[in-house]
Amino acid sequence: MSIRPELKPLSVVQRLRAHLRVFFVDHGIFRSLFYANLHRFGQHAFRSAQPSPRQIQKWSRRHGLRSVVSIRGSGWHEAHMRLEADVCDRLGLRMESLHGFGSRDLPTREDLNRLQQFFQSLDHPVLFHCKSGADRAGFLSVLYLHLHEGVPLELAMRQLRLWPFGHIRQANTGILDHFFDAYLQYQTRHPEVDFMTWVNTVYDREALMRAFRPRFSFSWITDRLLRRE
Repeated sequence: MSIRPELKPLSVVQRLRAHLRVFFVDHGIFRSLFYANLHRFGQHAFRSAQPSPRQIQKWSRRHGLRSVVSIRGSGWHEAHMRLEADVCDRLGLRMESLHGFGSRDLPTREDLNRLQQFFQSLDHPVLFHCKSGADRAGFLSVLYLHLHEGVPLELAMRQLRLWPFGHIRQANTGILDHFFDAYLQYQTRHPEVDFMTWVNTVYDREALMRAFRPRFSFSWITDRLLRRE
């Protein structure tokens, strides 16, 4: 988690600039007008792409949100974070920024071990989001379902799919699938070992990342065409 600093209220000009930057530079135009990638995935949990302030307001009324968790790892000074923090404050929602979970690498053991307590500490219903809602949001959704709700990992991994989420496992973002596949393969030989025991005794982050081989053509789609984070 990232500790939130004291933020001064945005002026009218600063707010306008932030909206313009999010809408045009951060591709908010597509998320606002075409596809927000919002899905309910748990008993009291939702996932999406980066929401606009208006979307947070609408979803809060519709679904009773009490927490919003950004997985983008952004600094609190960035435009989308300032707008998100502002609307969450006005609505009385808890906002958290979760660091250490990328779309093209793997988390450390330390970051994974913090998750269970973090999930338990959240006020529910909760919204998890990254930029596109495809990769990091899917990865955290799998972990939330398995660690917090006790869903079998094979079922939880359905949160990492091309449809309807837009996750491409053949691209460099497939490192996220590779992580879970490594545990499931180990579990076939050691069925008594649960996921967190594997994380703390077997998981080798660097070795898994070296062993993963994405397909260049699919990585070009995520990196160049879709410009995913």
